[in-house]
Amino acid sequence: MADNLKDLRSQLKELKLKHLAEKLDDFILETSNQEKPYSQFLQEALNVEIQQRRKVSMDKRLKYANMPIFDKGLDLNAFDFGKRQGVSKRQIIELSGNFLWVDKAYNILFLGSSGLGKSFLASYLGFKAIEAGYSVIFISMNNLSQLLRTEAILSRSKAQMKRIRNCDLLILDEIGNAVLDRQDANKMFQLICDFYQQTSMILTSNKSFDLWSQTLGDSVITTAVLDRILHKCEIFNIDGDSWRIEEQQSILNDLLKGDNNNE
Repeated sequence: MADNLKDLRSQLKELKLKHLAEKLDDFILETSNQEKPYSQFLQEALNVEIQQRRKVSMDKRLKYANMPIFDKGLDLNAFDFGKRQGVSKRQIIELSGNFLWVDKAYNILFLGSSGLGKSFLASYLGFKAIEAGYSVIFISMNNLSQLLRTEAILSRSKAQMKRIRNCDLLILDEIGNAVLDRQDANKMFQLICDFYQQTSMILTSNKSFDLWSQTLGDSVITTAVLDRILHKCEIFNIDGDSWRIEEQQSILNDLLKGDNNNE
């Protein structure tokens, strides 16, 4: 019996079914006393391999996505839509449940002042896209401009830009928080041109469109960039109070509470 298992494990590895080979003992133990058709045993065995491959693939996509970490995680129920205007929970659920917009290279743009949850919503959609099997990259405008600037001279930047150009969905965060010189703006424009009608983007910005030229440094380039982004785009103008101010934390309040508890 032991020799048979050893041979079977070796055959599974030769067929590149390494996850089933690793879990072979557990699978045999679980199914040894079950009376099922052989076809069902085979299907369940293959499902062991398939599920593990999917998990490994998702873990890898999550790693490369470089998604930000939020205190409350990416739980949509933690987002108070009642205190935000310009976006609804139903809209986000629809976008996170059907990725036809990614397949057809539509863009999503979240606009609004700081602290309204633009990055959170972008990250939530990105995470759901990863769950659905898409490759996603999350990056700030400032970091992307640095990669573009060093792509030709640094192998690490070149490798990161290759992943960005090959991803299914690019999340470009904080447009407006970095000021680009003309050379960097031209490189950004070329990247947008490469993505145009080929790759979906989610963009966040606390600047209105008329102020984007302050970031891109040139009204002509700004017009051309906006023309390509907005051609196929869903725009959410979000308004409301900053969640950071609503949940403002004070170390003195915590210390005073501790003193009161000790009295």
